[in-house]
Amino acid sequence: MSGLAVVTAARRYRALLVMPGVVRVALPSFIGRMPYGMTTLLFVLAVEHGTGSFTVAGLATGAHAALTAVTAPWLGRLADRGHAAVVLASTGIAYAAMLTALIGALWLHAPVAVILLIAGVSGALNPPIGAVTRVVLPGLAPKQADTAYALDTIFVELTFVVGPMLIALITWLSGPYAAVIFTGMLSAGGAVALATAPGLRDRYRGIVTVPLARGERRAKLLTASIVTVLIVGALESAAYGVIEVAIPAYASELGSPSASGAIVAAWSSGSIIGGIWFSGLNPTMRKAKLFALLMTLNTVGFASIMLASGVTSLAALLLLGGLVIAPTTTIECALVTALAPHGRTTEAFTWTGTGIFVGFAAGTSVSGFVVGQGGGLLTTAIIATALVGVGALLATVMSRRISGDCAVSQPVEDIGAVDGIPYAG
Repeated sequence: MSGLAVVTAARRYRALLVMPGVVRVALPSFIGRMPYGMTTLLFVLAVEHGTGSFTVAGLATGAHAALTAVTAPWLGRLADRGHAAVVLASTGIAYAAMLTALIGALWLHAPVAVILLIAGVSGALNPPIGAVTRVVLPGLAPKQADTAYALDTIFVELTFVVGPMLIALITWLSGPYAAVIFTGMLSAGGAVALATAPGLRDRYRGIVTVPLARGERRAKLLTASIVTVLIVGALESAAYGVIEVAIPAYASELGSPSASGAIVAAWSSGSIIGGIWFSGLNPTMRKAKLFALLMTLNTVGFASIMLASGVTSLAALLLLGGLVIAPTTTIECALVTALAPHGRTTEAFTWTGTGIFVGFAAGTSVSGFVVGQGGGLLTTAIIATALVGVGALLATVMSRRISGDCAVSQPVEDIGAVDGIPYAG
């Protein structure tokens, strides 16, 4: 890894963070998205504690994720129509209230149907903090958009490192119910603080949305190119889901179940390192081709899992494979922005989130079945590699079409930023 790239990245991050309004948006966004890395573990711990059933815990987690995936595009559409602040504040507060209601239902030993209903409604009210951030943050520093996307990706990875540790600490100190309340406070606080950020109001004030019929709006947003990017992202997310279930099973098989957290943390750490390093590079390749290349490297990373011979080697392989995760997400965000029609970028990013939720849920379900049938790390690694490989192939085949659509979608002055990654120093 080039030391010059790291130095360049540090300079670019510093230049981004001193831009007016950037910290005011980035900090509450990070706080509000902390639950991203906590929700799955949180629901399993709290619901199992209240019901004594891992089956109910799994159903509650699934209901939460499913309803988030269903309502996210609708919330994004409302945000694009000039209601971003209202959407964030109202859903953030309502989400915290529903998590509190969930604790009440568990404490009162409410029927399973009630618990699942509350879990589902809370998922439906999950505030679209990530989608809004990916519209606002690059808009505050247009010439440093790629650095902004990279910073956002690193923050997301940090939630998966810090979040589980916070949950473990709070659960140890006060129990899983307190951890649920804490998660609701983070979500509400971050969403409301982001909603009141001047940069958010200024950004959405400048977006002019032309009212369209529902069918026409969706048809124009979900073009072949943007659907390709979403499908590739969903396939990659499915692969993550496959491996995240396989990791604790593999660690338990080797007699080290407590090592699973460290293994996942190594994976996320690799992504953070890769994101920082990538921010210091100046590739001239068109982003669609770069996306295909990074997906190919991801395929190699997942395939390397087959070489694991123990907990330590698996952590090392995931650390190396994780180096391309954040760069891939950074380019994916840039492509979504370039391909989305003007005034509908938030909705486009919520569709990205829907693809991630669906892909991850499918991956964890498949992996759970495979592991339950006696399949080991090798089998799950083959499945994950195949999923990412299909995504890489699709990205490669469609790269020329995506590049052409990016150029058509952007104003003339922005085409250079779409075709290649500009210097953001």
